[in-house]
Amino acid sequence: MEELTRARVAPGASVAPGARLHEGVEVAPGVVIEDDVEVGPGTRLLAGTVLHAGTRVGAGCRLGPYAVVGGEPMDARYRGELTLTVLEDGVVLREFATVHRATGEGEETRVGAGTLVMSYAHVSHNCRVGARCTLTTAVQLGGHVEVGDHAVIGSGSMMHQFGRVGAYAMFGAASAANQDLLPFAMARGNPARHYRLNRVGLERAGISGERYRAIERALRHVRRRELEALAQLAAESPDARLLHDFVLQSKRGVARFATGG
Repeated sequence: MEELTRARVAPGASVAPGARLHEGVEVAPGVVIEDDVEVGPGTRLLAGTVLHAGTRVGAGCRLGPYAVVGGEPMDARYRGELTLTVLEDGVVLREFATVHRATGEGEETRVGAGTLVMSYAHVSHNCRVGARCTLTTAVQLGGHVEVGDHAVIGSGSMMHQFGRVGAYAMFGAASAANQDLLPFAMARGNPARHYRLNRVGLERAGISGERYRAIERALRHVRRRELEALAQLAAESPDARLLHDFVLQSKRGVARFATGG
C-alpha cells in the first residue's frame, strides 16, 4: 500500500489494507488500525491505540497510549449504519481516552482542532466538541452533547445527553449537569449551578477591556432574566449575541444561578 511507504509502522502493529496513512505518520507497537481509517500527516499513534473503521484523524495529532477511537456507540438505536468519528488537526487524546462513532446514517462524532482529551475521558456518540477545548481526566460526555470552543471541563465531571457547554465556559471538577451551561460562565456542583464569569479563562484567552465588560453585562442580564436588555446589547456585542442565541436555542433549559436567578 502506497500510503504505508510514507508512514513509519513499528513491528507488532496491525494496519488493515484499506487504511490510509499520510506522510510522517508514526505507528507504535500494538496499534490496531482497521479498514476505512484515514490518518493525517505527522500524527503519532502510541502503543496500543485502536482506530476503528470510519475514523478520520487530522494532521499533527497524538493519540494514546491505549486510546480508542471510533468504537460502536453505546446506543440501542444503532444498527450498524455507516457513521464517522472525526478528530481535527492537533487533537491530543491521552491514555485510555475513548471517542465513539455516531448513530444515524452519515452522522459523525467530532472533536475540534487543538482540543486536549485527558486520560479515561469519554466522548459519546454524536458529540460535537469545539476547538481548543480541554476535557480533563475522567470527564464523561453523554450522547449528542455539544461543547463550545475554548471550554474547559473539570476532572470527573459528567454532562447529560443532549446537553450543551458554552464557549469559554468552565465546568468545575466532580460536577454533573442535566441542563445547559452558559458561554463565558463558571458552573459547578450536582446539579450544576452557575456562579460567575469565567474570569481566569477569559483573561487567558486575551479577552479584556470593553469586550470583557460587555460580557459581564450580558451575563448579568441572563442572571436577572432581562432578555430584552440582553437583546439590545446583542445588537452591539457579538459575545452578547452568542449568549442571547444560546439561551433562546436551549432545549433542556439553562442551569440556574447559585444566587440571583
